[in-house]
Amino acid sequence: MSTLELNNLWTYIQGLGLVESDRDWLAGKLLEPIEKDEKTERQKAYVRESLTRALKEVDAAKRGEKKLQSIEEFEKELEMEGIL
Repeated sequence: MSTLELNNLWTYIQGLGLVESDRDWLAGKLLEPIEKDEKTERQKAYVRESLTRALKEVDAAKRGEKKLQSIEEFEKELEMEGIL
């Protein structure tokens, strides 16, 4: 949005006569995408980390150095991390 559009939006919002609870709700809505983005970034970082670890574990398993994690164990791990 351009500065002019943002100023018009602000003027419109000020003209609504919002009570404090309405302002709190609006502020929450404006901040919501940021919170979702942060969660998405945490999820992406976890996936990258997990895939890197998984590839190393597969290599180790091929060499007979390690037993691979079961899908059930992996699901429990995701639940503990709050991903699922």
